[in-house]
Amino acid sequence: MSEKMASRECILIAIVAAAGEAGLDRVQLQKSVFLVGEEFDGKLPADFYQFQPYMYGPFAQDVYADIERLCDGLVIEALTGKDGRPSYRLAPGATAGLCGLSDLSEDLESGIRQIVGWVTSMSFNELVRAVYHLYPEQRENSVFQDYSDEKAQEESFQRGFSEIAAGGGRPALELVDELLRDSAVD
Repeated sequence: MSEKMASRECILIAIVAAAGEAGLDRVQLQKSVFLVGEEFDGKLPADFYQFQPYMYGPFAQDVYADIERLCDGLVIEALTGKDGRPSYRLAPGATAGLCGLSDLSEDLESGIRQIVGWVTSMSFNELVRAVYHLYPEQRENSVFQDYSDEKAQEESFQRGFSEIAAGGGRPALELVDELLRDSAVD
């Protein structure tokens, strides 16, 4: 039995839906989509987003074009945050069935929830530093001045990523799963 591959639009909707009522700001959205792409490379559609190093790390303009189109279709709701910046959440009345989220494999759906949970647990600075630490090539065109390996390592240790900070290499989903388990005990 062959597994049906979800469209990139479906994956984008699933990422936004995983954030729940709070939604995702633009940076969280970009980083979540990037991390899903990195973790599930080979299991995503051929037209999945191609990221380039940009001002604050991985960036794909198509993510914004698609999210705005989905807002026009009443699947995603665009909100204006307290800081005046846009954020996105699943529109009221939009359900998993209507959005085609049933096309996601169980491991992709679970992975998206874990990645979005990890991304939304951090401040802007922590998130950018964590992505730069895990994917140093994404610093190439950065204007982010608040980065150092030492800060990223310290935050990594604090968040349960001691093996990555020490140069180890465990899959991101395994680390996120461990982090979520640890925080649920607290």
